[in-house]
Amino acid sequence: MDLVVFDVQARAPGFYTTRTRTYFVAEDGAVYLVRAPGQPATLQREDDLPPDCDPSIIADEVLARLGEAADMVGRRGLGLRARPAATRGAA
Repeated sequence: MDLVVFDVQARAPGFYTTRTRTYFVAEDGAVYLVRAPGQPATLQREDDLPPDCDPSIIADEVLARLGEAADMVGRRGLGLRARPAATRGAA
C-alpha cells in the first residue's frame, strides 16, 4: 500500500489579490477567481491561489455578493436557505 501526501497550504476565507486579479477563498476552502482583466465580475473555480496573492479587503459590493455565492455553493448539502422577505414573490 502506497501513501501519497500532498502539502496544500490552507488559506483563510476571504479575498486575495495579485497585481491584476482578485480571488475569493470560500469557507469550505474552494478558490474562485472573481475579477480578471476584461472581466469585471466572474465566478470561476480555480485549483489554488497563485503564489503571489496577498490577503485583501474588498469594498466592491458586486465582489462581496460573488463571495457570498461562492460560500453558498459549498453549503449546498446543508439544506435550503430561506430567502430574505424583500425578495419573496419577486421571481
